[in-house]
Amino acid sequence: MSNNAEKLTRLENNVSFLYSVATTMADPDHFAEAGAGWMGDRLRSLGAMSVTANQVVMGGEMAGQVLVAFETDSADAAMALNAAIYGDSDLLKLLVDAGVKVERRTLMRLQAEFGSRDASHGTILYLAGPPQDDATTQSNMALSWSHLEAGAAGMTAMQVVAGGPSPFTGVVVTWADSMDALLAASAANFADPAVQETMAATNTTVLGRMMTRRLF
Repeated sequence: MSNNAEKLTRLENNVSFLYSVATTMADPDHFAEAGAGWMGDRLRSLGAMSVTANQVVMGGEMAGQVLVAFETDSADAAMALNAAIYGDSDLLKLLVDAGVKVERRTLMRLQAEFGSRDASHGTILYLAGPPQDDATTQSNMALSWSHLEAGAAGMTAMQVVAGGPSPFTGVVVTWADSMDALLAASAANFADPAVQETMAATNTTVLGRMMTRRLF
């Protein structure tokens, strides 16, 4: 079984969630240093399966914001993790020292994933449209990945569970080391008539794209 097939099998049998926090920070470098060290270990001990932070470089009014993502194995675990973070004095001190201000919290459910998240940069596509079942999402994303893998290390497709009043209902993150290679692969993807047909059939619209750099 290929790595991609293994990833899909894991998602089919074991749903996971992504608790994402959009923040502004006075000192993102200080936060990144902690995230690569003791903070990452602490968060994993509190229930996070993985922790990443990416700073928005190209993203309109969101430029400069830091998106922190905690992966958990359930919505209950995400809620418990949020409470645990604010009950940990060391983490609270770090938030103060780095000048962290929370702008938005969003809970998303992973529906399909291909490749690896291990890359220096990423793009985030915000999607609008009715929620799709996992099988449909996995099939449609597999078609897109057949194009995107030429320029991306990996791709993660998520359904928004709780995000407050917002036009987007889904998010697709692609991970890459070269934005030029990724954009070329993305253009090939959207030019494919089969991809256009799946988007029309599911009433899916792309609302916008952001480019980010990995902090940890």
